[in-house]
Amino acid sequence: MLIFIHGFNSAGNGDKAKRLRSEFTDIKVLTPTCPFAPEAAITMLSELIGQALHQGDKPVIAGSSLGGFYAAHLAHRFELASVLINPLIDQTLLRHETGPQTNYYTGEQYEWSLDHCARLDRMVIAPAALAFQPLLLLDEADELLDSHLAISHYGDLAETHLFPGGSHRFDHMDEAIPLMRNYIARHS
Repeated sequence: MLIFIHGFNSAGNGDKAKRLRSEFTDIKVLTPTCPFAPEAAITMLSELIGQALHQGDKPVIAGSSLGGFYAAHLAHRFELASVLINPLIDQTLLRHETGPQTNYYTGEQYEWSLDHCARLDRMVIAPAALAFQPLLLLDEADELLDSHLAISHYGDLAETHLFPGGSHRFDHMDEAIPLMRNYIARHS
């Protein structure tokens, strides 16, 4: 089983979610749309993971951007393997996003606040605390998040693949799918 967590102002029907569902037809792939509030998102995702574990499934948690931040948090909490795609490493960057927001996919309007940022601060997980080495997939030219910060943060504690060029949207899914397939097979 694979649970994919989208990024900030995205949704479970975004491009990466659709691609993962179309590529991994041999396993169950969940791509929920998360609430914008961090604690609500973690609660919802924790319930999905709990249901999967109760049914005997051991999911791999994947996430992109803010979803990668959440994936690391949940991988730690539930001792699961994780795939982190251009993950948010420095959660303080979202302090620059405070104010009115509109979700790109759902059109939901909401207010991103410093309280939401403070809640993210309490969710930080050190890479050494993860039970399994994550698969770290990075586009070097990510214009929003510094890929080299992610490399420095995880060091040799992640199976890292840095692709030349690309963007924050992650332009190397063709190359990443086989890596993900292998990683999921090793951790399912």
